[in-house]
Amino acid sequence: MKYLYTILAIFGLLSIVTLLLLLPRNKVDDKDIAFSVNGRHFGKEMVENEGKKFGYHSDERSDIVDGIITRELLIQEAEQREIHKEESFRQALKTYYENSLIKTLLDRQNETLQVTVSEGEIDAYLGFLGKVVTFSRLEKIPSSAEEAKTLAGVSSTAHFAELATPVRLLLSSLQPKQFAVRYDTGSEAYALRLDSVVDSPGEAVKAVERDRVREMLVGYKKEQQLNRWLAELRKKATITIHSEKR
Repeated sequence: MKYLYTILAIFGLLSIVTLLLLLPRNKVDDKDIAFSVNGRHFGKEMVENEGKKFGYHSDERSDIVDGIITRELLIQEAEQREIHKEESFRQALKTYYENSLIKTLLDRQNETLQVTVSEGEIDAYLGFLGKVVTFSRLEKIPSSAEEAKTLAGVSSTAHFAELATPVRLLLSSLQPKQFAVRYDTGSEAYALRLDSVVDSPGEAVKAVERDRVREMLVGYKKEQQLNRWLAELRKKATITIHSEKR
């Protein structure tokens, strides 16, 4: 999920100006004109809406007007230089449009995610602290719990606290010989089996707040729900990847 939001982080001033350049301008009646910039009229309603958008008060109206004028001057200058006709500009607009769609979709999908974390799950995570765990990344996703017990895989042994957070959160939900499937962003899904849990003699266990553990578990569960949803989209889609040698 972090990866998805990282690719959307290109939003900035250029994107905003890009969009404004191509937005249609509504005609303003003479009686409603608040001010004009090189013959382009701006209505009183627009000034009011701009103020509400950014939380300005009525006594800051001059700041609102000044901001709109500055923006309009930049847009007019860009149009004079015919930046809006350049291919790089059109590509920037396309990227902004696509990323806006993706961000809005992901935000709405995130709003639908509902997860719960029990006190038992928090206790289980805390119980792994100070332990050494052995786990296996299985060669395939098992079709049953029984198959998972004997399935081959790549085994690893490590101090629980030194593992990556997603791996810790997944393993803490398991008992020895149990497995769980982890979904990564994109098409990858794999199974991890917990093989053993033993004490780590002499290891100092750092205290972790229960609320912090709850927060991590909520985030992890939401991430997994979102990644499963993405995997389903990919599964339903018809995707053809052509060879480079054609």
